Amino acid sequence: MFNKKQESAKPQFEKFDTLIGKATVIEGTIKTEEPLRVDGSVQGEIISKADLIIGESGRIKGNIACQNLLLAGRVEGNISAGGQLHITATGTLQGDASIRSFIVDEQGTFDGKCQMVQDSTSQGSSSVTEPSQQQDSSSRQGGASRRNR
Repeated sequence: MFNKKQESAKPQFEKFDTLIGKATVIEGTIKTEEPLRVDGSVQGEIISKADLIIGESGRIKGNIACQNLLLAGRVEGNISAGGQLHITATGTLQGDASIRSFIVDEQGTFDGKCQMVQDSTSQGSSSVTEPSQQQDSSSRQGGASRRNR
């Protein structure tokens, strides 16, 4: 009605369908439509139409596309999230981020560029961009940037 924002899907970080445990190492691409939690290591892309949680022991070397991301571990790669990226105090991102909403807790680490994207037009669909469409993190310039509009 009166200046009411379209309500985005809230992150559901406490619920997940699949767990990659601490002692697990995966090489290759992971594609899922359900929430995923990673406490182990992944070398490759993660593409999810749902929320992604990277626990404190989680280590990702590769690009990520998801709806919402809670980062408590370490990511070396670019992130595309149709919703929220939340880097906790133990989280580290070395790469660029294309996101709608961004939260960095005190002591959280972000080394890269950030591009804020508009709200998705449909509530139920994910507006994530496949990692292969993103700029390779090795060709990026260091440092963080802000959108000034």
